[in-house]
Amino acid sequence: MKTTEELVEETVSKSVKSAVLVALRSINFQEVVLKIIKEQIPRNELDDIYNNGYIPANKVNFSAYSFRDFMSTGIEDTSENLQLKVSKDNVQVENNLTSKTIKVIDSLEAGKQLRAKVLDIVGSSLLSGDTLMLGKLTTKGNNEFLGPSEFKGPTKFSRGIDVEFNSGQIPHGAINWTGFQIPQDQIQPGPVTEFKSQGITDLATETRITINNEHTNITSDVMLARKIEGTSISVQGRASSDSLQVEGDSVLKGQAELHENVIASKNVDVHGKLTVLDGLEVRGNMIIPDTTKDSLVEYMNTRVNLESIIPEGGSIQIGKRTVLDENTLGGTVISSNLRKVGTLRELEVAGESRLANTIYFSPLGRIGVNTDEPTAPLDIWDEEVQVTVGKNKSRTGWLGTNRDHNLEIGVNRETKVTVTPTQTIIKNPVLNSRTYTDGNDVPGHEGQLGDIHWNSKPEVGKPVGWICLENSRWASFGEIKDE
Repeated sequence: MKTTEELVEETVSKSVKSAVLVALRSINFQEVVLKIIKEQIPRNELDDIYNNGYIPANKVNFSAYSFRDFMSTGIEDTSENLQLKVSKDNVQVENNLTSKTIKVIDSLEAGKQLRAKVLDIVGSSLLSGDTLMLGKLTTKGNNEFLGPSEFKGPTKFSRGIDVEFNSGQIPHGAINWTGFQIPQDQIQPGPVTEFKSQGITDLATETRITINNEHTNITSDVMLARKIEGTSISVQGRASSDSLQVEGDSVLKGQAELHENVIASKNVDVHGKLTVLDGLEVRGNMIIPDTTKDSLVEYMNTRVNLESIIPEGGSIQIGKRTVLDENTLGGTVISSNLRKVGTLRELEVAGESRLANTIYFSPLGRIGVNTDEPTAPLDIWDEEVQVTVGKNKSRTGWLGTNRDHNLEIGVNRETKVTVTPTQTIIKNPVLNSRTYTDGNDVPGHEGQLGDIHWNSKPEVGKPVGWICLENSRWASFGEIKDE
């Protein structure tokens, strides 16, 4: 509230300010107000004013008063419009109500929303509308939810929950079936029309396998992807297989009498001992493992004297063709696995070849060093650097690199020319017998007539460079000027 001085200063000029203030200070407002009150209050009720020093509130009519910036010991009013209405039956708050603690004796009703950081319901509560709880909800005792409830966050029931669901209310997709198992005793025994498991697929329409305590009877053909393992196998008909593997001892004593034929159309692998008492006939190729070859050679050295079989100057023949004599392999030998040979006088390779696993010769007429994919007639790789030699265009050769890195050319391990992706640097070039060097001062050495020495530290007033007149005579040229 503004003071008297502030009100006077706003309404009168400075010339009359002092006179007005003196006049106002001379007025006894207490007497003026008291006189007005005495005129409004009956005579017999004025004793309270004189005796107690105050006017009873019920003796004053406040209907015509409007207070601004009202403040008392327990109430402060700074609102700009009506916020609190007090009637005979209700106390109505127009906007928000903020309170540290609200105590309700009978009931608490919220027309729209009831918000609280912590809602502690000690007694019974009836929530008839939507209740949005962003924090923690703690309930004690029996709670009854009459309407639909939706929990959007994690909900924990420490003492269990008793919920009734209608039939078909929970869809199977809303249930986590991880780890769920049906006990076997809960499945009614009987035929399964389409039985599938991780290792068995049943697509038969009739009985094909019968199992009892003594036998497993298979009434159709048996197709095996790998092998049959067993103590013994009895075949009454024809046994046909691409591969027959016998891991135990297999002894053939002459002719084996079977009801039909046993056919191994591809391989016969014997992992144990094979004994042939009546001869072994091989009509195709016989492939012997390296370990067996070593044992066979060792056995033959102790049992067979090759000198008595193949005399000096003789040879070994296969199909009446010589494959080996004293110093020559037969002309029909086209494949070998030689590991070491002497000095070769001639070597002709028709296809691709490699030397020391480093140099690669392509059938396309290209050579690769440290690469199996040469991109030019000569492609050399040294770690991440590539240098190629070949043809660039018609009647033009190429020596350079196909990669984004520098290329240096020099002698005596000193770089003379450096080519980068953006520039070419030549150290001390010579053009038509004239040398081109650089330095920050006149050369102190002898030169040839016409040699150029460029100024490496150009400044205003200094020459661009020096030219050799003869021997150690140098003359400056091209004065540098500041434009």
